[in-house]
Amino acid sequence: MSLTADAPAGSSTVTGVLSRVMQFLSEEAPIEELEALVRDATPDGPDGDLLARAVTDARRIRTLLDRRARQEREAQVLYETARDLTSLRGSDTVLTTIVERSRTLLACDSTYIALIDQTTGDAYMRVTSGTRTRPIESVRQGPGFGVGGYVIQSGQPLATANYRTDPRIRRDPLVAAAVAEDDIVAIAGVPIKLGTTVVGALFAANRHERTFDLAEISMLTSLAAHASIVIENARLFERVEAASAELRAANAQLRSQRQALERAGRVHEQLMPMALTRVGMPEFTRTLARILDGAVAVVSSSGAVLATASVPGAPRSEDVLAGRVEPPMEIRDVPVRAGTETFGRLVFGRCGPLAEADTRTLERASQTAALLLLMERQTALVTQELRAELVEDLLAERAPDWTAFRRRADRLGGIDFTRPHAVVVAAAPGVQRRAMATAAAEFAAARGGIAGEHGGHTVLLLPDMTPGAAAREAAAELGRATGCTVTAGGAGPADSAPAVRSLHRDAARCQLLLLALGREGGAADIAELGVLGTVLEDPEPAQVQELLARTLGPLRHYDHEHHAQLVETVRQYFACGQNPPAAARRLGVHVNTAYQRLDRVDHVLGGSAWRSPRGALEMQVALQLHRLLECIPDVPLDQKIE
Repeated sequence: MSLTADAPAGSSTVTGVLSRVMQFLSEEAPIEELEALVRDATPDGPDGDLLARAVTDARRIRTLLDRRARQEREAQVLYETARDLTSLRGSDTVLTTIVERSRTLLACDSTYIALIDQTTGDAYMRVTSGTRTRPIESVRQGPGFGVGGYVIQSGQPLATANYRTDPRIRRDPLVAAAVAEDDIVAIAGVPIKLGTTVVGALFAANRHERTFDLAEISMLTSLAAHASIVIENARLFERVEAASAELRAANAQLRSQRQALERAGRVHEQLMPMALTRVGMPEFTRTLARILDGAVAVVSSSGAVLATASVPGAPRSEDVLAGRVEPPMEIRDVPVRAGTETFGRLVFGRCGPLAEADTRTLERASQTAALLLLMERQTALVTQELRAELVEDLLAERAPDWTAFRRRADRLGGIDFTRPHAVVVAAAPGVQRRAMATAAAEFAAARGGIAGEHGGHTVLLLPDMTPGAAAREAAAELGRATGCTVTAGGAGPADSAPAVRSLHRDAARCQLLLLALGREGGAADIAELGVLGTVLEDPEPAQVQELLARTLGPLRHYDHEHHAQLVETVRQYFACGQNPPAAARRLGVHVNTAYQRLDRVDHVLGGSAWRSPRGALEMQVALQLHRLLECIPDVPLDQKIE
């Protein structure tokens, strides 16, 4: 019906009022102002009825306009919220936007979203807008209690004009206290559902009594549906993130395994040719360190470090051997074993953990190392045997063909007999021949020489060494290696193979004389023995002891008992050509004292036969033996096996 219908023509008052009504409607003025205008200007009679009908129509139009405006606002809010759902914003940000828009749209004091704790079943605050106090923001509501408990448990909306007095609500004292502290009176809540499952609730609250109509509840429900999408998206995103993390971890593990397998393949491709070509330990350790990107050391069964290698960024080999590493560094110690025999160990260190494939690679590498060491030992044994044969041929009863001998020496590693060589003859009672030969070969090879066996004794040919030093060093080193007492005699040097051959007899005589003198474990050069080394061809210990006892024994006993110097007097007597005055001068005594001592010697020895040519020779030999006993002291038992 038109507002101007049935209006009497020419009625200026009614027409003016109706014009004002239309203006109020176009300006969306409050309905109260419109009613006041009509009330003040309502005439009696038909015009009054006309204006009354106009107000009714205007009120209905205004209600329709308000409803349409609210629907437009709601549609705009829902549209903006739906747009937020497609953005890349975080779930908490979108939920906060939803509660803020709900608060604006419903013109309420506060809004908030509570979600269900999957562990306890309680509802806890997730986001809030308009709250004033801390307790309401951290409240937890048990199932069935309060508005939230009812909504979550039943899955149905609930609105109350007065939370504190509504008999439908079961109140938790702590929650009721938080609500009162925030001064909340009216509350409306709607469920947030994922399908048919309630996961939380959306609330609107006022600090004065208010009745929420169905349109407001419907609006909250629509916003709750949007919130459910946000929550579901967040959960799906978490699942995707977890799945992505699992996939990344799986890919990383696969990549690590692939790299380990590739390294294992490279190890197989590189280690096997190394075994076939018999490379040395230094090249083996460098290759393994490069393949596994770490530090490598090969240690023998005796504890000697055979070879080390490391790549840039890896720990030092010395630190790996000493165990001086810190996490995330890791050390592996793998035995180098062939069958039941252990050759040593393979030590590896790297920054970061070792994969299982790396461990298997180390195990295969240790087998290659064992094979290399085994072949190296076999090669060394063959070389040792060839060098020992060379020594045997050199010292054989029949001299070798020197041209062929030199060619053999050259093939065995360039043994150059033009360099001065010392000859050392060594022996040790009770030691196994194999152990002695191995120790002698290693000792000689380390000094550029060779070793072999002749006449039941070990013979060493050592270049560029004095015979005395060579004998003493050989006795000490071979004693440590075999654990037995080694006696060594030296001779030389000589700078040709034939000359070296002739020196062997002197070195052997020196070694026998040391044993005859009771100096087991000693070492000397034949030149250090003086004339005895030439005079005594094959001395026996019993012969030496009998000679000393017969000639010097009585004199030594007399000197000990009377604190005399008969032995020294006899030594100086022969040293001065049997001239008593000259001997007295050397002794620093009067010539008569020298004659008296010589007479005392005759008395002690039972005559002057010791002065005759034969007796003088025997006495001088005894004096030389006595001097050697003083110059080459006995080796204490605890020092013979060192």
